[in-house]
Amino acid sequence: MVQGTVDVSQVAQIAIWFLFVVEVFGVGAGLGTKYALLRKLAGDDWLMLMALAMSLAQCIAISLASAQGIGKDMNTLADDAINAFFKAQYASVPFEILAYGLVKLSIAVFVKNLSPYDLHQHIDLVLRVVVALWLVSGIFSSLFQCSLPTPWNYLDGARCINRRALWTYVGTVNVITEAGIIVLYLLIIWHLRTSHSRKIVVLSIFLTRTLVVAAVIAQLVVYSDAYSNPNVTQSMWLPVVLNQVAICVSILTACLPFLKPFMQSLQSGIVRVENVAAGSQEELSHNRTGSSAYYLSDFSNSAGCSRPSNRSTDRSVT
Repeated sequence: MVQGTVDVSQVAQIAIWFLFVVEVFGVGAGLGTKYALLRKLAGDDWLMLMALAMSLAQCIAISLASAQGIGKDMNTLADDAINAFFKAQYASVPFEILAYGLVKLSIAVFVKNLSPYDLHQHIDLVLRVVVALWLVSGIFSSLFQCSLPTPWNYLDGARCINRRALWTYVGTVNVITEAGIIVLYLLIIWHLRTSHSRKIVVLSIFLTRTLVVAAVIAQLVVYSDAYSNPNVTQSMWLPVVLNQVAICVSILTACLPFLKPFMQSLQSGIVRVENVAAGSQEELSHNRTGSSAYYLSDFSNSAGCSRPSNRSTDRSVT
């Protein structure tokens, strides 16, 4: 009985497009729920859709690289196929970094609208600045990783920057900013005035961002091993798949807070975030002199997290 060998390039393509379909369903479920409540999309939603578009562009570029022989021995490929592989891989990198960055910025905008607490706002601003600088530096470095006129061809290391150092930088800052997002989530949850059971529910959802950290670290480890292999077309298939795994996890965990079961369990006022941003004092008190705690208010009446007012609760809002 003759056993056929597995075509790694086809496996990579199947895995990449399967993960993208999962991303589409995740974003569709999250934003669909939010739209059903708000009847419009906010800034963080559009950033998430842009991240999904960048992920699509990255999938297309990687599919082109797979078609040229990713996972195959470079010695068996024609020069044109090798050159096309490098071009496709080169094109995929800016889209990958943009997908990560846009997800982070979407979360930052969501947090900015969610919490009026000064400390949270300042940390959120720092995260947005760091992510923006990381996006610019990472994309610029990837586009000019090797000298012109062929910046995609990194076989001749003498004409390129240290690509391992570049990806160590990109991955490390990616992990650090994810850790910052997790810390910000924890600070918000710490100040919530709600039951312990509800805090656990919120915490369990927000801490899924630790899966992104794990995926990016795994990606860094595998990339480090792949860079030491001169047979790049053969060694890069697993890092490429891990790229898409990390992006998929990042997008899905960012959408989890907007899924219907979670929002119903919180009964929070995320649906009124836009009204709060417009300054509706009836829905969110911005009293800076009262308690530093927050509470999750009723789903139909308020917006996310708010500070309790010093005014008497016996006084009705007209």
